[in-house]
Amino acid sequence: MSSNVINSDDSDVKMSSNVINSDDSDIINSGDSDSCIQIGNLLSGSWELTQKIFKSLSYREVSRVREVCRTWADVGVKILEQRRRLHYLTVHPHGVLTTHGKFAVFESSTSSLFENFFEHLLSKPQYCLAFSSTEWFTRNLLASVEDDNNKCNVTLVQNLKESLPATCELGVVCAVGVIGTVESSYQNHWRESGQQVNQEILTFLSGEDEKEAGKIVEEEKTDKRSVRTRGRMAAAGKGAAEVPPHNNNSSNTTPTSNTTVPSPYPTNNTIPDRLTGQSGVGYSIEMEQEEAVSLLLIPHHPGLQLKIFDLSDEKYIKKPCKRKMGPTISQEEFDQITGLSKQDSLKALLLFDARLDDCFTEAFVQAALVRQNHKLALGGGMVDTVITGQSGNSDLPSFGVAVSGPNVTAASIVIPKCVTNPRMLSDYMKQLKSCGLPEEQSVAFMFSCCGRGYAWYRRHGNSTTDYHNVETKAFRQAFPNTPVFGFFGDGEIGNTYLPKFTEKDKKVQEVVDGEEEEVEVPYKKRKKVAFHQFSTIVILISFL
Repeated sequence: MSSNVINSDDSDVKMSSNVINSDDSDIINSGDSDSCIQIGNLLSGSWELTQKIFKSLSYREVSRVREVCRTWADVGVKILEQRRRLHYLTVHPHGVLTTHGKFAVFESSTSSLFENFFEHLLSKPQYCLAFSSTEWFTRNLLASVEDDNNKCNVTLVQNLKESLPATCELGVVCAVGVIGTVESSYQNHWRESGQQVNQEILTFLSGEDEKEAGKIVEEEKTDKRSVRTRGRMAAAGKGAAEVPPHNNNSSNTTPTSNTTVPSPYPTNNTIPDRLTGQSGVGYSIEMEQEEAVSLLLIPHHPGLQLKIFDLSDEKYIKKPCKRKMGPTISQEEFDQITGLSKQDSLKALLLFDARLDDCFTEAFVQAALVRQNHKLALGGGMVDTVITGQSGNSDLPSFGVAVSGPNVTAASIVIPKCVTNPRMLSDYMKQLKSCGLPEEQSVAFMFSCCGRGYAWYRRHGNSTTDYHNVETKAFRQAFPNTPVFGFFGDGEIGNTYLPKFTEKDKKVQEVVDGEEEEVEVPYKKRKKVAFHQFSTIVILISFL
């Protein structure tokens, strides 16, 4: 492999500029053709060096450079399979209050926010859930670049279809209001990783043994190794000035700017756990009647399965429903609709109802609860519009998400309409917290009535108290490392399901709508109310 592959402008093979900086190009180009061949052989044949480089690349960059050679393709597959990080984005108007009690102002345009978000993803998205306001759902303001000289405006759904992998399952919900969480910016981390990889590449080229070069550069050894590297390169006829000196402040300073930007990562040049660790969880926000959109991207995770399924009542509703003789859904029909097998253990069910018949919705929920003997976290609500899949069909009356798998745990709780004081919320969050679900890799959904929120708590409180983001603030105080997403709708679907977990045995006892029972009890028919008004449903899902 020649060095011109690294510097190629071909759109199919683009190395990140952070990996091979222009400042280092003269080191590579200064040698003769034999040196270029040696460098090419090293980069295309060294598994260890390729891993070091690829670990600092985003999902899209790894996908591009995998096309170069067989070694890069194999390493790229391995790197992407190990990444388990959730990614999420919430776009909202300027100057609104957040759960952190401060104003959040986006300095970038909407199109650049989306473009940068998808360009810097670490994990390959396998599932995408989007919650949008009506304005965001219908307007054409997102710029889509078809080529270098042509841009066009597209809708939110079109932008998502163009940005996501073809294999990613998509579900979009349009509702009155949006609840979302912001992922802490990690773009500075790419610059830090790029500088570190540059040094490691130079160390390989200067003759360091592979064992020493494979170690992470420690802070206290940096100066000594830099001196040693410059000395060896000088002995080989290369100027010591070609080796970039280590900058102790590089983790907090943008190389191309004089502006100092705080980094969310440690400043000791160590790379955080990007394979399974949760990314930095920023603030959460409730946009009740403002334009907003929130995205949640979930990668492949062993023992986790999400089934995004369309839900239509045409097959089951032949005539106007009578309450006493409504439709029934068998277990076989339920599994066929959701795409589940008999062996799949359903842990959580999200249901987004736009135009379903009430009796059918009730029958579907009842079938889900009966299937799991009421040991199921249930949440959702009535929304305006839904879209699923890459086809972008907006005529669906409803869709759902079935969450199953041996490595999934879930709990849910209903905050009823009698809760009118923010202080009362802590009791419900404590109940959810007492389940003991692992929070290292977790996500929450909150579905609230459009009649709640700021006006609800202010009406029952006083005019001097800040009632913005009351419920998301209460949740984040109990679960600071768990992002939360959802909407304000026209009715809520959910139940209280609080399974108890311990470190030794993950299943001890379960609480279903306030009734405590042993896990092994046989099925007992219950009549539970899963439909609510002026309430909030919170579902917590953890990936073990």
